[in-house]
Amino acid sequence: MRKTVAGLMLATLLSTGFATAANADYWARNRMRAADVPGQPGLFEVFQKATAGAPDYWCVAGEYTRYQLHQHNTTRIYLVRGLGPSLAWPGRKAVLFSYVKRDDLPDLSVAEKGYSVSIRKPGYHLSAGHSSAFCAKSVRRFMRRGLY
Repeated sequence: MRKTVAGLMLATLLSTGFATAANADYWARNRMRAADVPGQPGLFEVFQKATAGAPDYWCVAGEYTRYQLHQHNTTRIYLVRGLGPSLAWPGRKAVLFSYVKRDDLPDLSVAEKGYSVSIRKPGYHLSAGHSSAFCAKSVRRFMRRGLY
């Protein structure tokens, strides 16, 4: 009986379109979503969420790198492209990151990096541990806005 019910539920999900690849994406603590870019190893996207700022995107990038990709806290995460059309999920907007240093990314000086986190400067980078440290504040901000 249970196998029949489970099979029926799966068939219903598939037929309604809810069991898509997007459902396999990573959900961070702040309830933002990340996913690999198909066919491009090392690249992943963090999808847009209403009122999200740079620390919110970096929070997801850090958690995704640490918990989904099983990389170390010291792994560098590089901003490849700011908010733009998603490569993994057509019709959505996302920020593109890489946990592999790419030759096409500029090396930013300390002055170019500045003192605040950025999702607008390709080549900007943080460690996975530093990035995921933004999550506690990110969750509180979304909760205050009723978006959690």
